[in-house]
Amino acid sequence: MIEKLSYILNRLRSIPRWWLLAALGVIVGFVVVWGGNQLVLQRLYPFPYREEILAYSRKHGLDPRFVASIIKNESRFRPTAVSPRGAVGLMQIMPDTGRWAAEQLGFADFDVDMLRDPATNILIGTWYLSELRREFGGNFVLVVAAYNAGRGRVRAWLESDGFVLKENAACELAVWPGSVITEDYPVSKLDLAETRNYVRRVTQTLKRYRQLYPEHSGGQ
Repeated sequence: MIEKLSYILNRLRSIPRWWLLAALGVIVGFVVVWGGNQLVLQRLYPFPYREEILAYSRKHGLDPRFVASIIKNESRFRPTAVSPRGAVGLMQIMPDTGRWAAEQLGFADFDVDMLRDPATNILIGTWYLSELRREFGGNFVLVVAAYNAGRGRVRAWLESDGFVLKENAACELAVWPGSVITEDYPVSKLDLAETRNYVRRVTQTLKRYRQLYPEHSGGQ
């Protein structure tokens, strides 16, 4: 071992110093650029309200980075956001959906203004996503499409297309969505361009969040 170490040191001494400095410069430059890119990307793909997202994602069996992807595309993490259609808060929940979800969750005296509270909004939004996951058999494209366009509209599209949904109990036994995202229903068949674009954006955003925040897989 000592002989090998001595041999390596001798070899290093034989390399011109400027070569070593140049190599070191390349390594340092790579680290700085990579680290800088990470910082820039994390500014572009932030993860605020992390504690609430992690807690309620874990509660409902969702990948928290998927929930963050939905929030980024829905409200850009603005808890006071209200859409022209009346969707409210971080996850842009429609009042009727919020009221129905609140009943299922046992909320007393639900008021639409409660959706402006980040924790309440994320609780209801993650519960609703878990319901869509169950309703659409864990089909990623259909779940995301239904979150954007509505459950009834997506079911009407499937009926028109002759697509038969299959039950998939396994999707409720593990953190969803899984590590591999596939186009389990052709995005091109979704009738609304807005919804097609939304599904594609959420898919790409999820890939980016998984790249930037690998430590938050599985609601950990």
